[in-house]
Amino acid sequence: MVHGTHSARKARAATPVFEVVRPEPRNSFVWHTHDYPAPCARWNYHPEYELHLITKGCGQYMVGDYFGFFAPGNLVLIGPNVPHDWFSDVTPGESVPDRNIVLQVNKSWFTGLMTLCPELDVLHGLLAASGRGVEFLGPGVAALGARLAGLGTMDDAARIPAIIGLLLDLAQCSYRTLCSAGLTLSPDDRELEKIDSIIRNIIDDNIVFRQQAEIAKAVGLSAPAFSRQFRRATGDTFVSFMKKLRIGKACQLLMTTDASIADISAATGFGNLSNFNRQFLQIRQTTPSQYRRDVRRLVKQDAETAKIRNDRPYGMHSHHAQRYVQ
Repeated sequence: MVHGTHSARKARAATPVFEVVRPEPRNSFVWHTHDYPAPCARWNYHPEYELHLITKGCGQYMVGDYFGFFAPGNLVLIGPNVPHDWFSDVTPGESVPDRNIVLQVNKSWFTGLMTLCPELDVLHGLLAASGRGVEFLGPGVAALGARLAGLGTMDDAARIPAIIGLLLDLAQCSYRTLCSAGLTLSPDDRELEKIDSIIRNIIDDNIVFRQQAEIAKAVGLSAPAFSRQFRRATGDTFVSFMKKLRIGKACQLLMTTDASIADISAATGFGNLSNFNRQFLQIRQTTPSQYRRDVRRLVKQDAETAKIRNDRPYGMHSHHAQRYVQ
């Protein structure tokens, strides 16, 4: 029996973990690729829409209560909080490099976009159907998947119209829904909902100094019970989760302020500068100073690119933009 089949069966009886999706400070969405196995390749759910493309390998996948088989080219749109996972048929120790291409977009991004641009109301049907998982079908899927892959080579500004164009064409593509409407929570899942609410409050309020014991007491749980429930819901410890959150906040400050590294270290809850530098390097694979230099260089390049575009006569903008002004 291959590892993927065993994993898929095991996941059917498991509670999905809450995945925290955090875009880079300069982005409103997440586009990434990952291998299999990988830490993020697990039975999970999150509040973002997810467009998921398989580029390599075969196996089984689950969306809600649906169980099916996939091959390269499998393109699926998952709605907010719908549990899902893909399990490749691999032997122990085997891996599939760059198996997935994933685009994750916050629900509020779509809401704001369709409020500003009523012409995009045609997306409502597709987004509603994604609550049951949508698998795209037909000869045009390969080209749509290639466009999703192509987002990885674009600069940030070009990605926005490209994403909108891709979604509009997906709405015109043949598709089928996969799982039952709605998911019934078991009594045990009420504790997961409590942890889910805590996570969202921590992220929304940018809280970096809260201690585990303090939060556990506030929600009426003992420290050990809170620790167990938190790990069950997120697949991560509270300490590790908060460390990643603090580093994310530090990235925002490095990009948007001229505060010293030492001041940012203190503002994000690290006890000393050496610890901050060590943790930042571990998570971001670069130093805070280098991160600031790299981000500011990219911002400058984007500003120069935008100026060149704005200086062009009307009608000479990129082909992505032309699709939406005709």
